[in-house]
Amino acid sequence: EVEEAVQECRNAEEKAKKAITD
Repeated sequence: EVEEAVQECRNAEEKAKKAITD
C-alpha cells in the first residue's frame, strides 16, 4: 500500500513537471 502511494506521488510530480515544462 505504501509503495503504491509513493508511486502515485511520483506520478503526480512527473505530471506537474511536464505541465510546467509545457
